Amino acid sequence: MMRIIKTPFWRPSDRVVEESYRIIKNGGVVVGPTDTVYGVFSDVYNDEYVEKVYNVKQRPKDKPLPILASNIDAIEEIISLNDKLRTFLKAVWPGPITVVFNNVDCSLFSRLLCRENSIALRVPAAPFPRKLAEMNGGFITGSSANLSGKPSPLKIDDAVKYFGEKIDLYVDSGEAPLKVSSTIISIIDCKIALVRQGAVDYTVISRIYHRIMGC
Repeated sequence: MMRIIKTPFWRPSDRVVEESYRIIKNGGVVVGPTDTVYGVFSDVYNDEYVEKVYNVKQRPKDKPLPILASNIDAIEEIISLNDKLRTFLKAVWPGPITVVFNNVDCSLFSRLLCRENSIALRVPAAPFPRKLAEMNGGFITGSSANLSGKPSPLKIDDAVKYFGEKIDLYVDSGEAPLKVSSTIISIIDCKIALVRQGAVDYTVISRIYHRIMGC
């Protein structure tokens, strides 16, 4: 039976967070709010659990899923950050910018989330996924809650129309605040590049990056 639970966006209920985490740790899939659009959350450390996200989204297996992190400290467990890069990330996170890093230690994660030691990471502004990520060792999957190629859902009803009974729990926090997916950038050997334009204009990100990094 399909379950939908409501909780405030900025102050999600501890009960809802704990129940969502229990489902994730037991191999389930949860749909809930981020600051950009609604997302699909699962355990990043298990191939079988991550594959469920691919299946419900009908997403090609050769297209890695982005990952949501609880904070920059968690990211430093898998990526070596120099002072300037750390300062840049603190300037844009938490927020609607996804960063693709290379030279990442992917050994912790499902093989489906990494390609050639590259991984897409974001620290969202929304408290709900950050709390889930914190409980789950720092990370959860962070792909939008849509069928592959379809518009990203701004409300829980949009996600329900896509997935129906295939999701173990839907968490409804009203309309997503930003109503547009994150901007995706890549940072490789100090070079920044636009992968996908989204909530934040790339020229703004690039200006901040070059001012801080000096490269």
